Amino acid sequence: MRSQLASRGADVVLVTVRELRLMLGLLLILFITSETWRYIGRLATFRLVVLEVATFVAALLVVVLGLRHTLGPSAAAGRAVVRVAAEVVAFGAALFLTFVVVGVISVDAGLVAEWSGRPDGVLLSIGLGDPALVVSRQLLQVAAFLAALGALVFATEVIADAGTRHTLIHDLIEPAADPIAR
Repeated sequence: MRSQLASRGADVVLVTVRELRLMLGLLLILFITSETWRYIGRLATFRLVVLEVATFVAALLVVVLGLRHTLGPSAAAGRAVVRVAAEVVAFGAALFLTFVVVGVISVDAGLVAEWSGRPDGVLLSIGLGDPALVVSRQLLQVAAFLAALGALVFATEVIADAGTRHTLIHDLIEPAADPIAR
């Protein structure tokens, strides 16, 4: 059981690294673009929640419809949908945390105000460094948006790339039902 979990973890890390090399550049460019901060950093809470939920729902729909189409209606397809959906959400959460850490280290309150056009929004100031490290509402909003966008791209890649899909679900499906194994 332990070796199965280690193997499963290695598969997920492999897919994550493979996907990050493709999308990390785009997400980093969006992260340091003031237009992203002006657009996302100024959204009211309701609009941000709607945007985030819609993006994650789109990602989950891609997974559900894509795997059902690829694998057909079966118990294995259902298990694959649940697994890949959980991995898409986990991928989004990991991206969110990554962007929050990068933002706290690299984006001070002055830069947040310049990029977002709003001088307010600092939720927490950590007195380390000069200027101080800050967590701002705008940083959390931008990190959440980029995480949701990254999760959607990840879900699309899992469905579009047979090799990636196979890496994530090969242990759940019969070789005869796996388009890669045929």
